[in-house]
Amino acid sequence: MKIIALSNQKGGVAKTTTCLNLAAYAAKKHKVLVIDCDKQANLTKNLGIESPQTTINDLFLKRPFDILNVRKNLDLIPSSIDFAGIDLVIQGVLARETILKKAIRQFKTKYDYIFLDCPPDMNLVTVNALTASDYVIVPVQATQFSMDGVSIMVEFINGIRESQLNPNLTLLGILITHFDPRLKISKSIEKDFKVNEWDAALFKTRIRKNTAIENSQHKDNRMTIFEYDNRSSGAMDYASLGEEVLRKIKKFN
Repeated sequence: MKIIALSNQKGGVAKTTTCLNLAAYAAKKHKVLVIDCDKQANLTKNLGIESPQTTINDLFLKRPFDILNVRKNLDLIPSSIDFAGIDLVIQGVLARETILKKAIRQFKTKYDYIFLDCPPDMNLVTVNALTASDYVIVPVQATQFSMDGVSIMVEFINGIRESQLNPNLTLLGILITHFDPRLKISKSIEKDFKVNEWDAALFKTRIRKNTAIENSQHKDNRMTIFEYDNRSSGAMDYASLGEEVLRKIKKFN
């Protein structure tokens, strides 16, 4: 079982979209669990779950919780607004950074991959997710401010390793999203990565701007990109990323 966190403290970088579609791609051939660690619960809603009876909040509070089957080979631990404020609730709990890691142990033989959709914050929930993970993917939007976000995330990941919370945490890659090869800004961002010597960490796949991706997540659809339009450039990009992610994990192992 391999655990992959999708994390960036900046919102609007297609983190949830990437988590959703990577999990859906992996589920074509593997048994997959996706855990919504974000109180906004966008991943949960995108998988068609509106009012779950139990959520990740119950997991953190060590109460019984349900795992929902949402697609073939794809299960979900949902989130909801009830998860807001969990940081304050667990602040005084012993070994509070390892709550999620300990809870996931029980699924060790049940799933091939677990994907964690982290909140756009550097809070205790994100610390829990990175402590529990083998790998982390950092999606960044092709905008001028993306480099600042990458620096902060790389430092945060290093902090998790150096604190010994998870010395084996591996940055699987940095993913450029909202990419438009026709725009100067997209080309400029690629150059910035080379200047900062992070180009080796970049995934070869770029997630291009694509209306099919946005439409797939509309409240009237609530589909993965593969369900909505398997021939769209969005589906091609996420299939390419899925292959690249699985290849990289095999290489590391």
